[in-house]
Amino acid sequence: MDFTIPEEAEMIRDMMRRFVAKELRPLEMKLFSQAAAHEAGPPVLPPDVERALRAKAMQMGLWALTAPEELGGMGLDALSACLVEEELGQTFVPLSIGDVPPALYACSDAQAEAYLAPAIEGTRRPVLALREPGGHRPETWTTCAVARPDGGYDLHGVKLVAWVSEEDFYLVFALTPGVAGDAAASATCFLVDLGLHGVATRPAGGGFALHLDGCAVGAERVLGAPGGGLRLGAEYMALDMVKLGARYLGMARRLLEMSAAYARDWESFGAPLGSRPATQRMLAEMQLDVEAGALLVYRAATHLDSAAGAGADARKEAIMVRTAAAAMLQRAIDRATMIHGGPGYLDDQPMLRMYGNLVPAETLDLATEVGYAALAADLMRAD
Repeated sequence: MDFTIPEEAEMIRDMMRRFVAKELRPLEMKLFSQAAAHEAGPPVLPPDVERALRAKAMQMGLWALTAPEELGGMGLDALSACLVEEELGQTFVPLSIGDVPPALYACSDAQAEAYLAPAIEGTRRPVLALREPGGHRPETWTTCAVARPDGGYDLHGVKLVAWVSEEDFYLVFALTPGVAGDAAASATCFLVDLGLHGVATRPAGGGFALHLDGCAVGAERVLGAPGGGLRLGAEYMALDMVKLGARYLGMARRLLEMSAAYARDWESFGAPLGSRPATQRMLAEMQLDVEAGALLVYRAATHLDSAAGAGADARKEAIMVRTAAAAMLQRAIDRATMIHGGPGYLDDQPMLRMYGNLVPAETLDLATEVGYAALAADLMRAD
């Protein structure tokens, strides 16, 4: 398989690299000074700063890169999309660049005008509301949608979300009593705005809690079909998993860069930290992990872009990428922490804490656990 990166993909990657270096990385030190960001989870950009960055990204043509062209996006191929994600992973400054959850592609015409088009244009931000305090999996969810005689629903429960602002809207996944099947088969997706009666938000751990207390939504807010929430955007699932692997790859590259610089510049007992065999071993292991991860990501993306991959079931390969990348990033965080001085996320190393908050250890553990189970089941399945 040819891993040569096409010229157009290189140009887009280099543009994103310059944007990250010029516009995002300089903001990292400012986020360091926000004690609340250190203690309460992921870093949060001030609204005016975020709006300015989004405007610059639009001016540079770095907006809605992976959204389909027919919906107003750039329609990047899988390899180019992964190169973009890898560059974005090399900073912990959070910025949406106009890509939307593929579930939103199922919007009706009226929903597209109110939600999909503004999301791609950058005037509204879609936020996935999947996770709950009890866990990620549908069988642990308690949020439910109770049907009303008029065809609408009353939503009850709590969802954990990454961002909250008045311009955001939420893709809330709730269990629908009366829909046949297990928890996953009864999940329905609803389009929810903060202004609706019965919706409240509060800070919670690594982000915010979206409280739904009898929130009344009409049938026009159901995305797709009742009970079909977790099947929305299924045709894009493989690409999303590979893109997530690319984002994790970028994070691991940045941690390697940080760790190598620290080992080179910091002295311990009169000698550079990097002169110690244990440090050298950890740095070498990180680099081997990153290079192996890059091969997995690029191979999967190239396969998705090929004639053989187009329309084919690439789920297994995508699961392999996501699982391997999640495990790689967890190892990179652990090794970077050790190189910087010891176990745990250190109070005097806020960058490590920032990365740990962006992708909590339990998220990586869940990704690897689910991935291992799926791959093992495939290996043991009789032909």
